[in-house]
Amino acid sequence: MLRRHNRKTVLTAAALMATTLLLTACQEGGADSGSESKGASTSASASDSDAGGKVGDGEKGTDTAEGLSGQGSDSRTAGKGVTGKRSGTVSYMAPGKYMVTGKDNDRQAFFVSEDTEIQGAGKICGDANGQAATPCTEEELEAAAKKGFGASVELKDGVAVSIVEDHADSGAGGDASGLFSGKLGYMAPGKYTLTGDGPERAFFTSTDTTVNGAGWICGERTKITDCTEEELEAAAKKGSVAVVVEIKDGVAVTIDEEHN
Repeated sequence: MLRRHNRKTVLTAAALMATTLLLTACQEGGADSGSESKGASTSASASDSDAGGKVGDGEKGTDTAEGLSGQGSDSRTAGKGVTGKRSGTVSYMAPGKYMVTGKDNDRQAFFVSEDTEIQGAGKICGDANGQAATPCTEEELEAAAKKGFGASVELKDGVAVSIVEDHADSGAGGDASGLFSGKLGYMAPGKYTLTGDGPERAFFTSTDTTVNGAGWICGERTKITDCTEEELEAAAKKGSVAVVVEIKDGVAVTIDEEHN
């Protein structure tokens, strides 16, 4: 009876030990499993975070690129403006910025640069009766523009390439008036000579001078064509162009090419 009781006690103790070992193993396994799960979760979170960071950086980079692209586009369009020749009254707007107002109140704003050629004939600078135009400074241009003066302005992308003061606006030319004919000659920008039967006569052109060509100054022999100052100057430099010039106070009103 005693032996059987001892055996039962041993068996019970063994069962308790086995249960304890099993529980311990489960707890350790659970801890490991939780650790692994936690580690996997942490790793996944880190991976997601890294991925999110990369995407964010990528999006940032795209925004930056677009911003630079936009700035580049603005930079490329900056400075673009009117190209061509404008004639009229030049007035001051702001440092380096001016306005030329032509016929019918046609207004065009423009800028000057350090490369702008400024030629005066008495109002910007220089002598109204001088044979050649006088190079002027931007300070002289600004002072004259605040009062206003007539000129021809050649523009490229909104910036003045040259500003040539109108001789007629300066009161140059004296009192010579009438209709004269002869060979056209060149003296200086806006100033020409006429050689005929009498003495050589000098005269100026203005923004209002009408130049009619018939094949030599410009156009064709079969019709009369309105010519530009540039075409008149080029023809005068070549010489041998016969013209009839109507002059008022030393300034040409019209220059008509004679059929040669």
